[in-house]
Amino acid sequence: MNQVPSIRLDGITISQSMVIAEYLEETRPTEPPMLPKDPKTRAIVREIAEIINSGTQPNQNLGLINRIEELGGVDAKMAWIEKALFRGLKAAEALVEKYGGKYAVGDDLTIADAFLYPQIYSAAVRFGLDVEKNCPILHRLYKTLSEHPAVIAASPDQQKDLPPA
Repeated sequence: MNQVPSIRLDGITISQSMVIAEYLEETRPTEPPMLPKDPKTRAIVREIAEIINSGTQPNQNLGLINRIEELGGVDAKMAWIEKALFRGLKAAEALVEKYGGKYAVGDDLTIADAFLYPQIYSAAVRFGLDVEKNCPILHRLYKTLSEHPAVIAASPDQQKDLPPA
C-alpha cells in the first residue's frame, strides 16, 4: 500500500503501527517487555493501543481533515478533530485510570504509552486542544512520558532523517 509508517528489517518491509510494534517486541524484546507477559495485562495494553491506532488516529489523517475543511471550512475541521480526538482519548483515559500506575498500564513503559504519547502531543501541540482540562489523567501521563529518555530519544527532532521544516 506504500504507507507510512513502514520499516524494513530482517529482509522484509512491514507497515502498520501495531504490526511493527509487535514485530519489534517479538524479534528484539525489551526488558521490561513493551507487551507484558501476563495475558490480561497484555490485552489491556493492546486495547489502549488499538483505541488510538484504529479508533482515533485515522480520524485526523491529513487527507481527511483537509477534505472536511474543503467542505465545511476551518471551524468544521476543528470541530471534527476535537470530537474525534477526545472521543478516543477519553476512552483510553478510562482504561488508564483503571489500570495505570506511573505509565498507562502499571509502572513499566508499554506499547500503550508508545501509541498514546504522539496522540496526546497531536491534540495538545498540533491542534491546540485543552488536554489538561478534558483528559487530566492523560495530561499527567504525557508530562511523565515527556521526561522518559526513550521518549526523548524517539522525538522527531532527534531523528537524523527528519526533513527540514
